[in-house]
Amino acid sequence: MRKKMWTCLFLLFIFALPACSVTLKEENLTKKESRAIPLDKNQQIGMFEKRIREIQSREILPIIDVELHYGGWEYESLIKRMDENGVALTWLGPNERLGSEESIRLHSLHPDRFVPTTVHGDGKGWHTSDKGFLEKLARDVRSGKYFAMGEFEARHYVSSTNNRDVHMPVDSQAMQVVFGLSSETGIPFLLHHEAEDALLPELERMLVKYPQAKVIWCHVGRNRNPYTWKKFSEADGVRDFIKRYPNLYFDLVQSSPGSKYRGTGYVDAIMYDPIRGVSLDRKWKGLLEEFPERFVIGSDINRGRFPSYDQVISRFRMIVLADLKKEVARKIAFTNAWKFMTGKEWEIE
Repeated sequence: MRKKMWTCLFLLFIFALPACSVTLKEENLTKKESRAIPLDKNQQIGMFEKRIREIQSREILPIIDVELHYGGWEYESLIKRMDENGVALTWLGPNERLGSEESIRLHSLHPDRFVPTTVHGDGKGWHTSDKGFLEKLARDVRSGKYFAMGEFEARHYVSSTNNRDVHMPVDSQAMQVVFGLSSETGIPFLLHHEAEDALLPELERMLVKYPQAKVIWCHVGRNRNPYTWKKFSEADGVRDFIKRYPNLYFDLVQSSPGSKYRGTGYVDAIMYDPIRGVSLDRKWKGLLEEFPERFVIGSDINRGRFPSYDQVISRFRMIVLADLKKEVARKIAFTNAWKFMTGKEWEIE
């Protein structure tokens, strides 16, 4: 009798286990699938808008950060910093190791914080014009999943957090791919190019060749060598480019007033008043107010600079945006970036 009872229990266990396993697998699959189901663009934009308006309701000027270099650190700490600093959205560009998909993954977890952005062009694949890298980038951009491309390095000096000393000419074949993709899809991209006088013509040729490309030239308001950067030694040099190239935009230099570039020893953040030190130079202020639709905010934060996140955003807020007319500050802080993302003007309620 006891043997028969144990046999029955054993058979019940054997047949019940697969059913239980299937149920658990189905539940887990359902959870994973619910997280993985992509939102359509209208749903994404709706969540972005809700986030921005929530910050506005607290009488805080929202910021959209268009340049962040994500290398895999704890993204929860980034969200905390964003919330503490009134940063509504971040264009989360991953490095080559993580790939564009990492931005999609983090967006799926926090769809009201992170804007899907393709990989940055700052690694070996980009610097060697790797065919696989460029083909994958083209597939990503054409997929319709991304709102922006990352930052692509042309001339790059050694910086505070890396030793890359490279030159990918702006009119190289690899850059032609990026400019072409932007022209084809309307998706903006970021360009890192040290503004040496001798290197300006290669950019100008591309701006003329690809008039539909949306080019955000990073770190304007900086001059790392006044002897080789004469054109961009003052705001008038930027003004000249703005007038000649309607497809050219800029994110603002992230360096602090008085900071010096380690490669030359020169003060590089030239958009600040050299006498007062903690205010905008009047000529740069005039440039921003004359062409407010041509500038955006990018933190340029990466793993090494992440401890400085609060200072970078606070500097933009307290020194730059606070010194501008309200409607100008709004455009530079977030509505210009909003138009890049959505193709539409921000609607003021």
